[in-house]
Amino acid sequence: MESGPDTAVSIGLVLIAGLITLALLGLWIWSLIHCITNRYLSDSNRIVGIILIALLGLIGSLVYLFLPRESEPQR
Repeated sequence: MESGPDTAVSIGLVLIAGLITLALLGLWIWSLIHCITNRYLSDSNRIVGIILIALLGLIGSLVYLFLPRESEPQR
């Protein structure tokens, strides 16, 4: 097994890609949990948000993050 600059760069790139993947997975999980527990969403908006996040993954999470919010909790 060779050890050199190319190997170190490859390991570094794999570690960076892994950290980015974990961060994106964390964002997806956080947005899904936030949508489920957000008391400011009506039931219909919550269902749409869950479906959007679950089906579209990262894009759905980003869309959910930028949707307008209600100022009062829904009953």
